[in-house]
This record gives sequence, structure tokens and C-alpha cells, in this order.
Amino acid sequence: MKEGIRDTLLFDMKDFRHEDFKAFEALVPPASLGLAYEEVEFIEPLSCAVQLFRQGNDNVYVAADVETRVSVECRRCISPFEVDLTTTLELLFAVGSESLEQREADERYYDGEVLDISEDVRQGLILEMPAWSLCSEMCKGLCGTCGAELNVEACSCETTDEPAVPASNPFSVLSKMLDNN
Repeated sequence: MKEGIRDTLLFDMKDFRHEDFKAFEALVPPASLGLAYEEVEFIEPLSCAVQLFRQGNDNVYVAADVETRVSVECRRCISPFEVDLTTTLELLFAVGSESLEQREADERYYDGEVLDISEDVRQGLILEMPAWSLCSEMCKGLCGTCGAELNVEACSCETTDEPAVPASNPFSVLSKMLDNN
């Protein structure tokens, strides 16, 4: 049985007591999961397809597919571009009240009444965020001398095989020391 579209990843398990399977769709605002970063702008809400399967009396197996779209800045040319983020989760929750110190890293517990997968979804999406975002593998970036975006225009700066080291760089002395050896 599929429920209507929700805006949360909290599930009331009291209504699930006499069923073996439920499917949910959710459109969740990223801010509600603490997904707010300077480097990443969420363009769309999180689109979540969540399935709950009863395992025994109180254990619940959760399968969730989550997708969204974000805008990030290219690390070479600093132009914004959009990226699709997706993650798939498979989790088993058991009823329990173990303290945080006693829990294993891969064990999930809920109180028997409300199941919350928000933190698992948040962590899954964080792991999918690009660590070094490039608008294209062929991105030429910016000229280190004049700052021209080399994907759009060629610059007239002289190119050398030596990396440009600004005079104000305190480590520029090190390259001269290495040349003397």
C-alpha cells in the first residue's frame, strides 16, 4: 500500500503494527535535515521513495532511494553548475533503548513507535557530494596570471613550464633554494 506524498522522514509505527509492507513517497526540504552548506546549494527538495518491511514483531527493514539536484562551483573555473545527487539506503531497525555507548556502528534502533531515517539520509547524501567538483574533465580553469576564464577566452599571458609563484608567497624562497642544489 502506498501512502500520499509526505514532507518528513519520520514514520509512525503504530499504524504499521498489522502490516508487513508499506511504501511512502516524500519531498523533504534539505534544510529540515541540516543540509545547508556554503559550497552546495540545493536546487530541489529531496525526492525519497521509502519502503518499510516488517521483520518479525518489531524489527523493520528500510529501503530508501533518495535523489536531489544541487548547484556547486567548479574548482578550476569557479563557474556554477548543477549535479544530481542520489543515494540508496538499506537499513535494519530494531526496537531498543541501548545507550549510544553500547550501540554498534551499523545497528539502528527506534523506540517502537516512531522510526526516523533523517540522519541516515543526511549522511548518505553528504557522502555523495562531490569532493572536487569540476564542470567538465576538459575544464581549462582560470589563467593564474590575468584570471581569464580559459574555457571562454584565450589570454595573452606567456605560458611557461614553471608554475606561477606570486612574489608575495612566503614559500617562493623555497623554490629558489631547490634550484641552487
